[in-house]
Amino acid sequence: MHVAVEVELPGLPEESPIGAQSNRAGEAPENNGAERNATIAGSIGEPHPVDLAWKGLTVTSRKTQRALLSNVAGAITDGFYAIMGPSGSGKSTLLNALACRLDHGVKLEGELKLNGQNYSHAELKKVSGYVMQDDLLNAHLTVEETLRYTAELRLPRTTTPEERQERVQTVMEQVGLAHVRNVIVGSPMKKGISGGERKRLCVAMELLTRPKLLFLDEPTSGLDSVTALSLCRLLRRLAMTRTCTVVTTIHQPQAKIFHLFDQLLLLNRGTIVYQGPAQDALDFFDRSGFPCPAHENPANHFLDVITPNLNDSVESLTAKEESLKRHYQPPPVQHLLDNPRPLVLPRDSTPWHKQFRVLLRRSLKEVWRKRNTTLMLLFLTVIMAVLVGTVFLQIGTDQKSAVRRQPVLFFCVVNQGMFGALIVINSFPAERMLSLRERAAGTYHVSAYFLAKITAEALSQLPAPILFSCIVYFLVGLQPVAAKFFIFMGFMILCSVAATSLALAVSALARTTDMAVTILPLVLEVCRLFGGFYLSPRNLPTYFSWLDALTYVKYTYVGISLNELDGLALTCTPAQLDAAGRCPITSGQQTIDALGLDYLTMGQCAGILVAYISICCGAAYLGVRFLKH
Repeated sequence: MHVAVEVELPGLPEESPIGAQSNRAGEAPENNGAERNATIAGSIGEPHPVDLAWKGLTVTSRKTQRALLSNVAGAITDGFYAIMGPSGSGKSTLLNALACRLDHGVKLEGELKLNGQNYSHAELKKVSGYVMQDDLLNAHLTVEETLRYTAELRLPRTTTPEERQERVQTVMEQVGLAHVRNVIVGSPMKKGISGGERKRLCVAMELLTRPKLLFLDEPTSGLDSVTALSLCRLLRRLAMTRTCTVVTTIHQPQAKIFHLFDQLLLLNRGTIVYQGPAQDALDFFDRSGFPCPAHENPANHFLDVITPNLNDSVESLTAKEESLKRHYQPPPVQHLLDNPRPLVLPRDSTPWHKQFRVLLRRSLKEVWRKRNTTLMLLFLTVIMAVLVGTVFLQIGTDQKSAVRRQPVLFFCVVNQGMFGALIVINSFPAERMLSLRERAAGTYHVSAYFLAKITAEALSQLPAPILFSCIVYFLVGLQPVAAKFFIFMGFMILCSVAATSLALAVSALARTTDMAVTILPLVLEVCRLFGGFYLSPRNLPTYFSWLDALTYVKYTYVGISLNELDGLALTCTPAQLDAAGRCPITSGQQTIDALGLDYLTMGQCAGILVAYISICCGAAYLGVRFLKH
């Protein structure tokens, strides 16, 4: 059991309202709640809070040139901070500006310092955590698995497996998730943990790293009042340890939640209306001429005052704003900006090879949990292989087989990867926001995530072309030579991987699933059209040669055609002899010459397919790496 450690913060002037703690009536139950959790202090980190101060902070939209924040100043030291305001007031903009998570479409100006020093996102994420408004989690992992993989990826490399597991167990107990440890997170299509448990899981993932600052964007959004209160009590207990400062945006909390806040930042139309102890806000509005009626929720009253409504005239709105501005005194922050203090950056990054191993295990577990899709892929592969094999059953070596052999080879090619491409088309669009959240938190490198993802996808789809080859090759009656069979199978595998790699590139570059499923059929149809069967290499128009070079179907078709036709001897029945009594086609080499298939060798076809796969994967990686919306 961990023992709570409470240390007084040094050095803040008495006249500064920043960092002030209110000894309010009714706090005893929250202290009892802290005792119930044994508290968080002993496991979240040593008591070294950080100070975050800003002055002249202005955020402007580059597209509309509208100011989202206008010359605001303030500071965050220790305690439970709430950023409140009506919709569009700049709550999330301020939170994201402090957390270095603003979009590229805005411009940031002003002075912003951590412990009196300039800081970057890379430095901030080593001492802070960020919980997004949306619960972006892996739907197929359990609660404990989610925390365990997060611990492996984000905790310092010196942490032993035993320490990681202990940290996971402790955090699960502290946030009240121990009873659902083996329940999957779930999705709208698959039942999992509840909405409140999802929120607590998001908080738990950040607590694993023992942050000094914890940012939360609308954590109570979508929760019922009881669940929202429970979550805020958890955050309050965390802030009471004085080892982690909690900063959250919240729209309109109930009274019980409002009384949990230590500090309040009230925004309206991009400016700060009030900043200071939450309970002192009642006196501030009273002095400004807007006293809170008895038995009314203070949060509702504050928003009613600062939010314009249809009954307010322009003069009354102006008078209201002037009264609030006249009584508001911005907190002194210059001493925090001008006095640099040591900033300890405790976290080191996990090595790339370890990130890849952990992410590969996580991806393989997700694939296994979705094994019904893989089993359906194998089932459809067997059906298609049997259909193809029975339609072209034992084509033989007579003259009729010369006409039927190329169609069956081409159909084998176009069938490969078709189902796999449709399966992976949603891979990256569905996980784009999740991967962006994990990358923003410094969880892993994009390259490690991407390589682990495509490796897991490839391994799950590898059995399909192997199974297809084993069924089709012998049903059709292609050359019964072991070497030729394995070459055929190798080309089927390369073709399948090429198709899925192309689908991955489309899904990564198209950004959305709707766009990807619109583009992919067109790309696949072009690959079929220029696949070497409808337009043989000898008959291809010169102006389409560049498009012909871009299709993976052609290289696979040429490769398996050379494999099958080389050394093939064809026979004739008496009825198939020509007028001179000769057999029209006696070898597969005649077909090769007639179609011009020998402009490439089998080795060149295989090499080009490997290069094709590499290029498609490279394009997919660039899409995942640089396209963030």
